[in-house]
Amino acid sequence: MERLEIWSRHFTPASTWNELTRAQLGEVVHVLYGPEHFWPARLRLLSIVSGAPLELLTDLPVLQVKQLYSLTDFIYSDEHRLTRQLLPELRLPARVDRKQRRWMGAGDNLSGVSFGEFIFADTYFCAYARHQAPEALSHFIASLYRPARRKGPRPGDADWSGDVREAFNEHNIEYHARVLRWLPEVDQLSIYLWYRGCRAQLQADFPQVFEAAETDTRRHQKGDWGRVLRSLSGDTFGPLEQTARQSARTVLAELCDLAREARHLNSTSSR
Repeated sequence: MERLEIWSRHFTPASTWNELTRAQLGEVVHVLYGPEHFWPARLRLLSIVSGAPLELLTDLPVLQVKQLYSLTDFIYSDEHRLTRQLLPELRLPARVDRKQRRWMGAGDNLSGVSFGEFIFADTYFCAYARHQAPEALSHFIASLYRPARRKGPRPGDADWSGDVREAFNEHNIEYHARVLRWLPEVDQLSIYLWYRGCRAQLQADFPQVFEAAETDTRRHQKGDWGRVLRSLSGDTFGPLEQTARQSARTVLAELCDLAREARHLNSTSSR
């Protein structure tokens, strides 16, 4: 974190997305996606990431404040990604049945997410990115957030997986989406930003896989990972259902290795 002193008051501004708190992320969402405001967006973001009150910042000379705007550059930079899970648990408003108010999400960097779960989440994510349809956003969230398991392994058990959520079942996405549509918009967009950061990190870690997937689906719907899954099942990972249950990162890493091998064989045969 950075250090900032304004008239003997000390602040520690966040310097990356992952250093933000949940409250700060929500405030950033309001600035990025909310209506126009009297104060410039950069000034409001500076106040959020630094913790310095707006009234304190506006008392500074304009030139000095603008020099401090660089502290918010990470918000607009592709080099900084939000991969830390700041919304591991969601609480829905009182209008929702008491038994359906508590929802649990995946971990940092999409840890605990199966490849089948990733397929659905990414398909809805891409659909929302294209059309901004609220239904796509609620289905995207319903692919990643589920109620906590009532039974099963707990921390300390030999077979504890670290995931407190119910097992993923694509047939429940529609039902869960109808409940999660009541989630405050700021939380929905915060989850969208988090996943966008995690997805960008996956693309950086496994570029060959995403390049191949984009090429394969260019004639179809972007994010149609079902085609990729169907091509993978069988000799590579086993039956379709078995492949879908494996860790998303495990499958992507294996795909990356296969892509490298294929590229090496092609370059060797062309000599």
